[in-house]
Amino acid sequence: MTTTFLYSNCADGHPAVIDELQTANKAGFGVDLRHAFCEEEPASVPALQRPRLRALQQQVQPGDAVVSLRLCSLGWSVPEVLATIRRFRLLGVALYCEQLSRDDLAGPTPPEAFEVLRAVAALEGATRSVRVRESLAAAKAMGRQVGRPPKHTPEQRNAILSALAAGYSVSETARRFNTSRQTVLRIRAAEPVAEPHAASAYLTDAEESATEAATE
Repeated sequence: MTTTFLYSNCADGHPAVIDELQTANKAGFGVDLRHAFCEEEPASVPALQRPRLRALQQQVQPGDAVVSLRLCSLGWSVPEVLATIRRFRLLGVALYCEQLSRDDLAGPTPPEAFEVLRAVAALEGATRSVRVRESLAAAKAMGRQVGRPPKHTPEQRNAILSALAAGYSVSETARRFNTSRQTVLRIRAAEPVAEPHAASAYLTDAEESATEAATE
């Protein structure tokens, strides 16, 4: 026998839960109080971290149905709402959102409302990428540091470059300055040594490893 559950992240206290149950029943969803999973977690808490929603997902069986009155109960963003819908689809459980659609959002054939959510998520992703690129370009134009701050000061970087120019290999330089070969290689690539005094400063990783092995 299939069971219909109610989930809400907007019900504060028993009276609010009863109001949500009555609204769900008027909409044609017969839900018993025993099958109401309600909580009031902050909107910033991801759906997977909400205790009552997690408990609901563990209790439902294939063929059951879950109804939520508000879209915000299913996630704090459109991508998270889509992820919640997919999880119920994998469980074989129908999912309805009274605010959004009368269709089963988690059905085998996605309804129009689901496709609209996917389109909105794609639009948000595209506009977010544009905003990030514009912000980075503006920061660079103003001379601000973009990304993680460098681990080495300009003086340390110059000392590493000077060691390379003096003929020390990448591995020797890394040991002298207590850093990794990858860091030395990145510094060398960003600011090539102008006048190396030894060819070892420009050896590839494989060539340098071979040279070190031969001299040990």
